[in-house]
Amino acid sequence: MSDRLILSRTRIPVLLAVLGASTAAQAARAPGIDGVRFPEVRTMRYQCDGGKTLTVRYFNSPDNQAAVFRIDGKPVLAVSTVSASGARYVGGRYEWWTKGESGTLRDLMQPETAAPTLASCHAGP
Repeated sequence: MSDRLILSRTRIPVLLAVLGASTAAQAARAPGIDGVRFPEVRTMRYQCDGGKTLTVRYFNSPDNQAAVFRIDGKPVLAVSTVSASGARYVGGRYEWWTKGESGTLRDLMQPETAAPTLASCHAGP
């Protein structure tokens, strides 16, 4: 056997081991809570009625989704719940409901007939 072929055969297992360790290290670095890792994290900024803005950070895994945003300077951690359409996140007294690139934020402590806290929010650049 040539030296080049033997060298190639020994490099392949080493390369596979390094790639596997790198993937495991990336998964371990992904943000998480109690062993639930969120490999997909994205931040969206929404422009809403009245010139208001809302920045939402989404944390997604195959089985769990969460959103973090600030209202009056206070952070809100909202988790996804069942919805007929779109994505619905509830945290504390707030409900953030999105469909496509649009969303509405409601204060669940207000009457159902009350205007949303933030209405007609659209994802922007």
